[in-house]
Amino acid sequence: MKYIAICAKGLEDITQLEIKELLNVDSKVLIPGRIEFSTDKINNFKEKTQSTIKIYELKQKVKSLEEIKAFKIKGTYRVSCHRLGEHNFTSMQAEQETGEKFTELKNKVDLKNPETIVFLDIVDENIFVGIDLTPKLLSKREYRIKVHNQSINACIAYALVRLSGFNEEKILLDPFAKDGVIAIEALKYKEGKVYAFEDLFHNVKNLEINSKLANLRKKIKISRIEVEWLDTKLKENEVDCLVTAPPYPSKTISEKEIKKLYKELFHQLDYIMKKNSKIIFIAPKVKLLKEFIKNFKVIDERNVSTSNLNYKVLILQK
Repeated sequence: MKYIAICAKGLEDITQLEIKELLNVDSKVLIPGRIEFSTDKINNFKEKTQSTIKIYELKQKVKSLEEIKAFKIKGTYRVSCHRLGEHNFTSMQAEQETGEKFTELKNKVDLKNPETIVFLDIVDENIFVGIDLTPKLLSKREYRIKVHNQSINACIAYALVRLSGFNEEKILLDPFAKDGVIAIEALKYKEGKVYAFEDLFHNVKNLEINSKLANLRKKIKISRIEVEWLDTKLKENEVDCLVTAPPYPSKTISEKEIKKLYKELFHQLDYIMKKNSKIIFIAPKVKLLKEFIKNFKVIDERNVSTSNLNYKVLILQK
């Protein structure tokens, strides 16, 4: 059977890597954020993937709603549409037009509790039709009941951890841990050593709650600490990987304050990061971060996005 995994744009290579690791099959990028693969072990992948936002069984690839052909469905159904781009129809219109075709084949509709969800994945001029296997998004983690407003999607957090090279032998740090999603996703992937630091009491509390729900509270080294004191918690050249979503200018913190914070951060990183270690930042903009790089080199930059959020990812090496 053919399937499509929806992932964050700009991180397709991580989802392809995960597909290869979990299923031992090759995959291909159809369009940014959409990976096609074939397997007879889809349930195994659904249970273990950390990078995939949604999975559906692929039935058709078309260029217009008129080209969609209805197919027989077991039990009741409804049509659900996910649409990105400019179109001369709305998502509701696409659902209604497609639903009429399925009803003509004597399929029975049930909008509230259908046995099957026909999924329209419309991205610009591409229309993929399939059966939704994950009505509840895989990116919605059960442990995450406390969510920080500047935190990131759990699937993106996992992908950044993979880009950092973290494994059982390495130490990972998130100095701006917020709700703990990066630290938790790292330890759900591999049981290495993970530090999650925060300078605000309520963030530390939320971090502790989420990590406890993930059954990882005892494995994450959580501390309330400000950036200028990192060298009191960590040894010289101790950290292998840093993955974080740093604060950025907003209504509550000025650009001047952010620059001061970044300057101190890089001063500390010079001390605690190992030679050849990787540092990964994700933020709406990374221009200010680049002003303070100095002893680190840029090895990669990416534009990463989900359906409604856009980020810049900056990957450095000491």
